[in-house]
Amino acid sequence: MEYNIRPLSFGEILDRSFRVLVDNAVLLICVAALLGIPETALTVPRLGLQILALIVAGTVGPLVQAALTSAVADTYLGKPVTISSAYKSVWSIILPIIGTYLLVGAMFGLGGGVIAFIGMIAKSSGSKGLALIVIVAIIAAVPLVFYLAIRWALLGPIMIVERRFGLSALRRSSDLIQGVWWRTLGIVLVAAIIVRVPLGVLNFLWSSIPVVGVVLGGLVTSIGYAYSAVVLIIYYFDRRCRLEDFDLRLLAEQIRSESAQGSPAMTGAPSLD
Repeated sequence: MEYNIRPLSFGEILDRSFRVLVDNAVLLICVAALLGIPETALTVPRLGLQILALIVAGTVGPLVQAALTSAVADTYLGKPVTISSAYKSVWSIILPIIGTYLLVGAMFGLGGGVIAFIGMIAKSSGSKGLALIVIVAIIAAVPLVFYLAIRWALLGPIMIVERRFGLSALRRSSDLIQGVWWRTLGIVLVAAIIVRVPLGVLNFLWSSIPVVGVVLGGLVTSIGYAYSAVVLIIYYFDRRCRLEDFDLRLLAEQIRSESAQGSPAMTGAPSLD
């Protein structure tokens, strides 16, 4: 399936995401199911099953997310991709991916740790001044975390497509989001609502069905993961088209490739002489 990669409007991004998901439903849902089903099993009120599902989700989660992003990106660019090729393509870079996510977590955790440390000092000393600082820091931290989360929303596609990691990936995401923070927020929120509302309703309906309910809920969760990944990938390429003329450069590469291969469309073209 070929897609016309170009700058898209807000509604076109969401609409095309549905189209890409429907066109490649089996591939994307199967890739995401390795995480979606274990995560759904976490809701089952059985301690042993929850522990097992938590271990699976924690260990394979980054790999599944990376493979899903890779599968979506290759599909959108018109490249051949299978379930196994999606996982193989990211296996060699899984450590830098995990390291980047750990870096982000450490940055957020460091800020939270500083606030908690000041809070402990304020509590032990009874200082009202320090307590006020903690309150102000907490109030300021919430919107800051939200702001950074949107600035770094394209971190996954950047790591997979451009092979950038760590601080380089964070800066790259910030550059792509520069000037369109509110638009990015809107796309992320609307996509989340599209995913979470039906997901919550269906999981509620199936929650009472043993085993089968977990599988069905896992498949629905996998669909949600797949759609979210598609939205981010399409938005990522939309930003590159607007800032870097990615669509024009991609078209030029395709024309050069067709010329080099001597495709019928090229070789059969009439001469202008």
